[in-house]
Amino acid sequence: MTLIETFGFTSRFLKRHVRRLLHYGVLGIFGAGLILTVLTGCAVNPVTGERQFSLISEDQEIQMGKEADEQIVASLGLYPDQDLQRYVSDLGMKLAASSERPNLPWTFRVVDDPVVNAFAIPGGHVYITRGILAHLENEAELAGVMGHEVGHVTAKHSVSQMSKQQLAQLGLGVGMILKPELQQYGQLASAGLGVLFLKFGRDAENQADALGVRYSNRLGYDPHQLISVMTTLDRVTQAAGGRGTPEWLSTHPDPGNRKENIKAQIDTLRPGTVGNKVVRDPYLKQIDNVIFGQNPREGFFKGNMFLQPDLKFRFEFPDGWKTQNQKQSVIGVSANQDAAIQITLAKEKTADAAARAFFSQQGISADGTRSSNVHGFSASAGNFTAQTDQGAMQGTVMFVEYGGNVYQILGYGSQQSWSNYESAARKSIGSFDKLTDPKVLNVQPQRLKIVKIDRAMTLEQFNQRYPSAVSMDILALINEVQPGGLLKAGQEVKQVVGEKFE
Repeated sequence: MTLIETFGFTSRFLKRHVRRLLHYGVLGIFGAGLILTVLTGCAVNPVTGERQFSLISEDQEIQMGKEADEQIVASLGLYPDQDLQRYVSDLGMKLAASSERPNLPWTFRVVDDPVVNAFAIPGGHVYITRGILAHLENEAELAGVMGHEVGHVTAKHSVSQMSKQQLAQLGLGVGMILKPELQQYGQLASAGLGVLFLKFGRDAENQADALGVRYSNRLGYDPHQLISVMTTLDRVTQAAGGRGTPEWLSTHPDPGNRKENIKAQIDTLRPGTVGNKVVRDPYLKQIDNVIFGQNPREGFFKGNMFLQPDLKFRFEFPDGWKTQNQKQSVIGVSANQDAAIQITLAKEKTADAAARAFFSQQGISADGTRSSNVHGFSASAGNFTAQTDQGAMQGTVMFVEYGGNVYQILGYGSQQSWSNYESAARKSIGSFDKLTDPKVLNVQPQRLKIVKIDRAMTLEQFNQRYPSAVSMDILALINEVQPGGLLKAGQEVKQVVGEKFE
């Protein structure tokens, strides 16, 4: 929880919050005002040269991407390292320049997210997480990954999916791409961060892999390094175990035989034209000192207790609830996904002013409000009923003045289920308190450190000499070696330094 602001309750309902717990990304939205004459239009796919059905002009694609980009940056945040941002952007722009759509307003950004992922949205916006950077070994691997994402844009994979889904919805008079229960828009609307961006099919993934090979090879990089990336992603998948699908596979479904398909694409390149650049040490220098894993300064959980060292507060969610810390909020959802508690920052200067603004929203009926205090902090609280597109909802909200901020703590659920959660939600909301534990207040994130070894050794010997704060399995994964693997003299190796905080 870093920069956060109040969400208007009437336009943010429970199902949207539940989806946010599972994924992040882009939901492309078109207005119902699309005229039927558009249905006769076709466009030439710049990658294949073939004509394909499209309801979306390039200008609309660019506008969608621009609006979605603003929300992605606000939701995920950019990694605060200008040198690294410049490095990734420069490489991305070279890849884009070698593509079939060099004139799009391309942007390439490192987002401050620990998950292993990369994604792109229409209009030329590509995002690389700091999490995947920590797992890559060289610039050629990065070029392959970014080329893959550039390929999704140049081949118009999202645009094609949106057009097909829009066509299906037009027959029903619904102008939405994915979720017809969302509120309708009368014109091209800004993208919403409700679900992960449109998932691509196997054909699109195979084509993006082929384009990743094409674009990285055009810059002289060894395209075989993309196979190494897929091996790493397979290991990330295995390491996820029972913790759910890794972020990469939730957005990039495995088309099967992926490494074989990439190898086949490389084999189609003319002899003597296959690149051989790897660029390992300069790449590792760029990611030296990158934050590894979750950044505890932005808040973290110990069980159901949320601790925020920068803002110096603590909060306890009900037992058994699924929780997630986001850039703009902290949220917990009941096991049955029919109730939620959310913490954000209100824009108003006082708790009373924030309460008045909240209860004055259209569609919200107050059921008594009161000024009070929580652990000595001025507060204003009340119950409410809200009419939404999902039906009537009930809840309770409290605004707390603390540390120069006004916190909105909102608990709500469906009208039918709220009575089952009201007591637990009130107890949880009342748990907001000052954080005083010096150890937590001073916690720092773990970081990558690049160590150049002076002699050959196994990874286990390296860990004995240069201890890491992560398990041997993770250390082997991020160094792209197997446990027991031999490291060469003079090799630069990743170490994770810092204290464990979870």
